[in-house]
Amino acid sequence: MTADALGYYNILQVTEDADAEQIKLSYRELAKKWHPDYNQDNRATDVFQEISAAYEVLSNPQKRLEYDILSLVYDKKNYPDLTAMQLIKSTGKEIDVRAVEIHENMAWGISYKKTAKIVVSDYDTALKLHAKTAAVNWIFGWWHPQTFITNIKSLIKNFKTPVSSKESLKVLLHNMIFYAKEGQNEKAVKCGILAKNLLGRNNKSLERFLSALPYQAPAPQKWNLSLLRLCQLIVPFFLGIIAAIVLLKNSMDLNNWNFFSKKKEIDYYQKVDFGTRGQSVDDVVVGKILSIPIDKSDSSKLYHLTEEAKVMYGPSDDFDVIKILKEGTTIRLTGMTPDNIWARIMIDNGEIGFVRLNILKQGTGKEIPFGSAIVE
Repeated sequence: MTADALGYYNILQVTEDADAEQIKLSYRELAKKWHPDYNQDNRATDVFQEISAAYEVLSNPQKRLEYDILSLVYDKKNYPDLTAMQLIKSTGKEIDVRAVEIHENMAWGISYKKTAKIVVSDYDTALKLHAKTAAVNWIFGWWHPQTFITNIKSLIKNFKTPVSSKESLKVLLHNMIFYAKEGQNEKAVKCGILAKNLLGRNNKSLERFLSALPYQAPAPQKWNLSLLRLCQLIVPFFLGIIAAIVLLKNSMDLNNWNFFSKKKEIDYYQKVDFGTRGQSVDDVVVGKILSIPIDKSDSSKLYHLTEEAKVMYGPSDDFDVIKILKEGTTIRLTGMTPDNIWARIMIDNGEIGFVRLNILKQGTGKEIPFGSAIVE
C-alpha cells in the first residue's frame, strides 16, 4: 500500500492498488455524474475538475509512479509542483546526502539565541556541522537562564538524532525524481538506492521506478551515525583531559615521582637533641643544593630581581636575613634547591644567600656596581 498525498485515489473512489482498467471505469462513472452539463449542483464544476486532475495523474503510469513515491514523504500542504520541480540542494557536493538535524544555543549577557534547523549535507559536512554545533552549545549555551535547560535538551537531541531519517528520505526521493526528469539516470538511481535503504522495507512503486532506469549503481556505504554522535562529546572530552592534566600537575611531586602527595618545600632544618637538656634547631642547610659552577665571565647566569627581596642565609623564610635587595638588582645564580623553589645567589659583596626562584628573571637589571663580586 502507498499513501495518497493529494487524495487522488480517494477522489476516483479506487484503492491504491487498483489497475488501469478500474481507474478508467471509475473515472467515466464519476465524470458522467459530475459533469457540469448534466449536474446542476453548485459543486459540480469543482468536483469535476478534481476528478479530471486525479485521472490525468493516475491514468499515466509514469505520473502515477511518481505520485505514489512522493506521497510517501509529502502531504497535501507541501506537495511539490512536478511541472516546475527543483533540486533540493545540499551544502556538500555528494549525491549521498542526508537531512542533518541541528539544535544550537548561544547566550551572551542578557541576550540569547536558540536555533533548530535541518541542513541537507554530505557526510563530511555533517561531521563539521555537528562538531561546530557541539562546540557552540558546550561553550556558549549555558550563560542565560532560558537557555540552560534548553541547552541540555539540545545536546541530548543532537546526540540521539544526528540525522532526520524522515526528512532524509524526502530529500532523496525528491531528488531521485528530479534527476530522472532531467535524464540524469545515474544520479537518480543512486538517490533511489539510498532512499530504499532508509525506507527499511521494499516498496513496489520505488522498485518499479528503479528497475525502469537504465543504470545499475553499487550499494552505497552506510553513514557512521556513531561518529556523528561522538562529535557532541569532543568538547567535554578535551575539557576532561585538561582538567585531568591540571589535577595531575597539582597533585604529583615531579622530583620524587609521588603522584598522590602535595608538593611541599624541603625542610632544611635539622633538630639537635640534647637529651635531658632539651632540643635545639641547627640552622644549617642539610638538604642537597643543586650547585652551578661560579664562572664570573658567564653572563648567562646573571639574573635580576623582579621585586624587592630578602636574601636569606638558608632556603626558607625561617632563616635569618642577610640583606634586603631592591627591585632590579643584578645577582649571579649559583644553585637552586631540588624542589625548584629557592635559588642560591651571589650578591655584589660576594656573600651567598637564598631568594625565591620565581622572583628572578634572566639578564641584568640595574647597572652592576664597580668592583662587584658577581662579575670579573
